[in-house]
Amino acid sequence: MSDPRRSESTRWDVQGLRAFAVLAVVLYHLWPNRLPGGFVGVDVFFVVSGYLITGHLLREQLRSGRIALGAFWARRAKRLLPGAFLTLAATGVAVLLVVPSTLWGQYGRELIAASVYVQNWQLASDSVDYLASDNQPSPFQHFWSLSVEEQFYIALPVLLVALAALLRRARTVYPVTTARVLLGAVVVLSLVWSIVETRTAPGVAYFSTATRAWEFALGGLASTVALPRPVTTVARSVRTGGAWLGVAGLVASLWVITPATPFPGSAAILPVTSAALVVLLGARSGLERLGRLAPVAFVGRTSYAVYLWHWPAIVLLPLVTGHALGTRDKVAVLVGALLLAAVTTRFVEEPLRFSRRIRTLRPRRVALLGALATVVVVGIGAVTLGALEVQQVQAAAYQRSLERGDVPCFGAAARIGSAEPCADPRLADVRVPAPAAAGTDDANLPACWSNTTADFNVCSFGPRTGARAHLAAIGDSHNNALISAYRAIAERNHWRIDVAGHVGCYLTTAQQQAPSVAYTEACEGWKRAAIAWIGDHPDLDALVVTHAATKSPVIVPEGSTNEQTVVDGLVGAWRTAVDAGVPVIAIRDNPVTGAGTLDCLARMSGPTTDACDTPRSVATAPYDGTEDAVRAVGDRARAIDLTDSYCTATTCPAVVGGVVVHRDPTHVTGTFARTLAPYLGADLERALASLAR
Repeated sequence: MSDPRRSESTRWDVQGLRAFAVLAVVLYHLWPNRLPGGFVGVDVFFVVSGYLITGHLLREQLRSGRIALGAFWARRAKRLLPGAFLTLAATGVAVLLVVPSTLWGQYGRELIAASVYVQNWQLASDSVDYLASDNQPSPFQHFWSLSVEEQFYIALPVLLVALAALLRRARTVYPVTTARVLLGAVVVLSLVWSIVETRTAPGVAYFSTATRAWEFALGGLASTVALPRPVTTVARSVRTGGAWLGVAGLVASLWVITPATPFPGSAAILPVTSAALVVLLGARSGLERLGRLAPVAFVGRTSYAVYLWHWPAIVLLPLVTGHALGTRDKVAVLVGALLLAAVTTRFVEEPLRFSRRIRTLRPRRVALLGALATVVVVGIGAVTLGALEVQQVQAAAYQRSLERGDVPCFGAAARIGSAEPCADPRLADVRVPAPAAAGTDDANLPACWSNTTADFNVCSFGPRTGARAHLAAIGDSHNNALISAYRAIAERNHWRIDVAGHVGCYLTTAQQQAPSVAYTEACEGWKRAAIAWIGDHPDLDALVVTHAATKSPVIVPEGSTNEQTVVDGLVGAWRTAVDAGVPVIAIRDNPVTGAGTLDCLARMSGPTTDACDTPRSVATAPYDGTEDAVRAVGDRARAIDLTDSYCTATTCPAVVGGVVVHRDPTHVTGTFARTLAPYLGADLERALASLAR
């Protein structure tokens, strides 16, 4: 490949740094156990971008006295958009062709977010969304870092132009000094915020532009330092030694930092400062000779395209082959990404970037072309979401007709765990809601849901006055997954049922594991509010509780066991209610299923088979402590076990009575919960009668 950029002014040490960064990321994605800290390659890219872009802007400002924003953004668009939009378009088409429709909703949203460079905020939002925690990696996920870069390319020149305008009025324009003050402030403020945010909201911190800005700014600061050419042996040795010290720090970070390390936070200081040392001191050192080596120069030159292509292949290939990536598959992905990157760099990116005709286009024309390309790529995402919507509408209409019709064995009415199960041949090939729509089949309501705050939100079903019984159902998302059942029971029995749920939080005196301190504080505050609310409602006939056995596990004190900690926590919380005169009815957690169950069902055609089912021993293995805690509380507590509505003696089917049971590995669909109402209602009646004796 002849390189149109090859010249004596090329910073070959920076080119080598690019090669290091992209190989670190790719090898980490393929072999995470071998290179646990390879994801720091993204931080290296951020430093390099800050160094190159700041230097370019300052040179323009010193040369002409101004920064032409339109021309700068047009150059960035010509450099970045062709490869990015080609990758997005090709991957979007591949999603429609090979990806199960169950993933179209998530992938379509992320495709659109990546197209307009807000993917980092899409992922940050998902990171704090408990119900999105089971999202599978999408082939567009890696665009989060490119989104952060694009936001930097917008913010930095605007800030430099704004500061220059302010200082020009004072007739004290010093571009380099101004940039140093600005970038220095960003380094300090962003680094401090990164450390704080990584501790309080690590999911947001990882993707946030605010927590990553200091990495660009430190690279930018390095570009403002003009080091003199070393003329003595000592000076050359010090400069070379500093550059190699940076290399050593980068290599060390590949193993010192792991996915378990809170990141970015203070841990990012090692790779970021190491990369800054390289870009500051690497010129005219042995690193330049290393960067000139043909393989290193090739990877550095194609690093952007390699980064674009490798991740979609990692995500989509298993969906095509039907099995996880093996060693041969991973080698094929690596080689394929390098080859595809070479082709697109040589025949797409560089011809458009260096074409005389393209280079003479005015910024407005470039903006128009970029907008048109964005519309095309966003259109692919919209088609994906539209196709999913059509499936959902058709499935919902069919589902309503089944629920209105005379289908006695629909859903839990199949009684698969009883001695006399019910089977209707008309349901043999029925799977509702459609697997593609099952993920959103959730009856939860904002009025009775507390997401990440300590607010105790309660909604009510059934009559406000004159109810035959008054129950309160309190717990985490597994409690609120039963809302459609609670609603049907309240209406049928003329009961009042108050429902309150909190993300990953339920009534226990044990401390639960949480992703951040703020999350823990919100959960503990909600628990206190729940206990206070129960104390203010002595008219309750019973407190109904349930919780997920697999989410937000308890923190086990030294000398105890997980089982004992779970039971002690439940008993401690329940006795508070019992002491207030409110008995407890505890529902055992629902069985779980595999992560790929909905994808498996989406591929199924004809009559439903057992290909997507889960052994009962596996589905019911998570320990929730319900029965043991009920026994410990004594006469004022009862347990309800609905497992036989989900499972046979040996198996927990993915589809029961024509109804898809789970919307994700741990939550049941709203449709199946609704079919549970007659059986849960009967169990609640028996429990209330027993407690009244």
